[in-house]
This record gives sequence, C-alpha cells and structure tokens, in this order.
Amino acid sequence: MQDMRGYQFCEVGLITGADQDTAIANIWNTTCASDPTPEQLDALDADAVAREHGALRAWLTPARHCMFDRLDMWEVGGDRTFGGLSGTWTSLASATDITKATARDSYDPGYVYRNHTVTFNNGSEVYFLVAPDGEVFVMQSFSRDVDPTLSEDNLPHLAARLELPEGWGFRAEVLDQDLEVSSSEDNLAHVLYDNLDNVYQGSDVGRAFSPPFLEDSFR
Repeated sequence: MQDMRGYQFCEVGLITGADQDTAIANIWNTTCASDPTPEQLDALDADAVAREHGALRAWLTPARHCMFDRLDMWEVGGDRTFGGLSGTWTSLASATDITKATARDSYDPGYVYRNHTVTFNNGSEVYFLVAPDGEVFVMQSFSRDVDPTLSEDNLPHLAARLELPEGWGFRAEVLDQDLEVSSSEDNLAHVLYDNLDNVYQGSDVGRAFSPPFLEDSFR
C-alpha cells in the first residue's frame, strides 16, 4: 500500500490465556478494514470488548497516524468487529511484552510478532530515538491522544516535548535513500512507545533496518 504517510488507524488487542504471566495479545488493525471516527473510538469500552470476545482484557489504542510511506504485509488473519469498527489480525505479543512496550514513560521496548515491512521514501523527514546502548528506533506512527497539538509540522521539534531518560537522544533526519524497516528473521519487531504515545520500531542490532549501515551513522 502506497501513500500511507498521514493515514489514520487504530488497533485493538485481545489478551487471552490462563493468567497474565502466560497470556498473549492478538492484535487487530483497522488499516484497510475500516476508517475509525473519533466518535467510534470514544464509544469503545475495553471491558465490553473483552467480555464480547471472551478475553481476559482488551487493549485499545487511540487514533494513530502513519509516518511511513509504504506498507507491505506478508501475513494477516481474519477480520473482527469491535463496536462499529472492523480490524484485520496483524500481530501478536506476550501480554508481558505488550504491557511493557506500551507503558508511557518507561522507554522499555518489547517484542511483537508481525510479518510486514514499512518503507520511508528517499526525501522523507524521519524521526529517531537513540537508546544508550546505540539501538536506533524510528517513529512509525504518532498520536494526538496525550498532546492534541501534535502534528507533522511540529514533530521535528519533538525533543522539547519528550521526557527522555538519561542517555537517550532524539534526531530528525531527511533521508537520502529509502529506509525499509521489517521484522528480524523470526518476525519479531522491537517496539517502543514514548511518553506522548508515539510508536517506534528498533533497528534490533541492525537486523530490522535496510540499509543496515544507517544505525552506524548515529554512533
């Protein structure tokens, strides 16, 4: 799918299992399945969604906006309906990892199983977090849920709004070649949320970024 930058979507996760330690979260994405309105998102109730689908609990995201230009999906599942929204199964994670990755302010990434590639085109402005250990995380989507004033126009100055832990950095870069971001060989993506609920995927020791040498330019 081309021309994805700015596209609005949301996700619904259903957490199932005997207990939190062994539970998994299956995740449905509204991309190409429905076009969520603010009213539909506001009407979703996590407890009601969990009861309807027999889950331990449900995990709901606010509306998000893609920051990549192209999406290629190699593995998807069936659609489900949540309130007035339809979503397509795209990924899964352990409940522990998804809880860790989505915790605002933690800057503690977790792994999500998914099989797709996103492409940031040559000439696109792209936003990176750099972890103390050198791993680079590229922003894949942003949200206005925490900061309603957030927009593509002010993302280059996001560093002033982030509460980065010691040793972390933020960079805005205009690409001089395409950047492809995919999962590693086992289809695990290293995912991180910042304190404004924006979502990033990590380079994962160079395995997720193509060209892989991009990570080296941040050292």
